[in-house]
Amino acid sequence: MGAWSRIAGFFKGLFVKAGDFIKKLWTVAEPFLKEVLSASTAAAVKSLQDLAIEAVKQVAIQGLPTDDAKRKAFADYMTKAAMQKGIELGDYELNLLRETAYAIWKKSNEQ
Repeated sequence: MGAWSRIAGFFKGLFVKAGDFIKKLWTVAEPFLKEVLSASTAAAVKSLQDLAIEAVKQVAIQGLPTDDAKRKAFADYMTKAAMQKGIELGDYELNLLRETAYAIWKKSNEQ
C-alpha cells in the first residue's frame, strides 16, 4: 500500500505542477486579454479559463477530423459552460478564448 501511495503522490504532484504552469501562462496572457477586451468581458473570460483548458482537453481526446469540427465542439462546450455561469460569449470572445487556451494547453504539454 505504501508504494501505491507514493505513486499516487507522484502523479498528484505532476498534475499540481501542470496546473500551476497553466495558471502562470494565463497570468502572462491576462494583460493582452485586458487590452483587447472590455473590462467586463475580460473578467468573464478570466472566470472561464479553467473551463477553457478543460474544453481544449476534451476536444483533443475526441479525435475530431477537421478544424471546423474542433472549433464547433469547443464553442458548444464553452457556450454551455458560460451559460451555466450566467455569461454570454460572442464569436470573438469564443475564438480568443479558444486560441489562448489552446496555446496554453499545447505549451503545458511540451514539458
